[in-house]
Amino acid sequence: MDELSKSVALNASILSSELQDKGLPSLDDESFPVSFPLLSPEGSRARFELISAALDIVRLASGPSEFLGNLSLQGFELNTIGTMIKLGVPQQIPRNGSVSLSSLAQYAQVDEQLFTRLVRYSIAVGFLSEKTPGQISHNSASSVCVRDQNTTDSILSNLNVANPASVKMVEAIKLNPAGTDGSKTPLSVAFAKSSNGAEKLGTMWDFLRDHPEEEVRFHNSMAATHSTSIYSCEHVARGFDWNQVKTVVDVGGSEGHVSMAIVNSYPHIKSTVQDIGEVVSTSRQQLPAQYSQAIEFIEHDFFRPQPVHADAYILRFILHNWSDEEAKRIIGGLVPVLTPGVRVLIVEHVVPEKGTVPLYVERIVRNMDVTMFGLLAGRERTAQDYAKILSSVDERLKLKGTKCPDGSVVTILEFIVE
Repeated sequence: MDELSKSVALNASILSSELQDKGLPSLDDESFPVSFPLLSPEGSRARFELISAALDIVRLASGPSEFLGNLSLQGFELNTIGTMIKLGVPQQIPRNGSVSLSSLAQYAQVDEQLFTRLVRYSIAVGFLSEKTPGQISHNSASSVCVRDQNTTDSILSNLNVANPASVKMVEAIKLNPAGTDGSKTPLSVAFAKSSNGAEKLGTMWDFLRDHPEEEVRFHNSMAATHSTSIYSCEHVARGFDWNQVKTVVDVGGSEGHVSMAIVNSYPHIKSTVQDIGEVVSTSRQQLPAQYSQAIEFIEHDFFRPQPVHADAYILRFILHNWSDEEAKRIIGGLVPVLTPGVRVLIVEHVVPEKGTVPLYVERIVRNMDVTMFGLLAGRERTAQDYAKILSSVDERLKLKGTKCPDGSVVTILEFIVE
């Protein structure tokens, strides 16, 4: 505990100093940036170490039974905040102002006594504020639900889809002990349909196709996630020397944000962004004019042979959605264009060896690993896992190096064709 408390004091000081230098408001102020700002390497390391030490302190100071008891009740914590969001409470609170509990209860059509209990629990766990008794205002967390629709949709997607799936893990494991069948995931079990007296299971993609409102939320949640500092596209631009290449293909690159970040720092780069037809059509129209000469969009199914020759191919958050066999099929699509010197850059969470990264980073990576199992029968992998997959497809693909930039929870794995 003593060492942990020293770590908290030291790293809190480093982080506070950098935030002050940036002229940012206090961390709980409702005007604090939606996404934590990108920091210097020292500031990024301090932030991760601070959170990691704080997590350990809470666990140890709670003791085993209290820690597990509190952990087991986090479903109510999450869903109380979710109730505030679904009732539209954040939107009824003026920015830089307040509104009475009674007015909010009346708007939400909830008994005032019950509503007050829910609001004050939300406040206790860090959502909303009550600086004056009976007057509710925003803090940094609740104001995000007014300022950023993508983040709000991310919360709702987790509540409506991931949360029900998470409680069906045992049932799914009994159906699919290896966790590799995308139609027998915890999500599949949670949203099974009845058909002629039998349960019909489907994949997450089936579920989203049948629930278009959740499909919109899912895509918005991806946008929210990738706008955070730990997933910033800037890390891809900083984590590889793009002077080594001239042409890039961003496989499954969605709206092209990674390519934009690269071109911003390396204007000589010409990038082709590939995705499904409807994404390409929308993204092409939305591409800012300053990138029109550097970035193009084409429709491509990454399970099919790659039609574009380039110096480097980026696969960011693609392979973790799929089982090893499907991942091999995706890499197999690149084989026709893999000439000596071509690079394949895998940008993913890389499962670390115990103790090699801050606890906060490890928890994020392992959370995503289990989430991939729960939703898609996918997985996060070690660097050795990726090397094995790529070499099994084409033995010329050699792992040259890995880079996890400071402030990122994602690693760039550089493979080169020998």
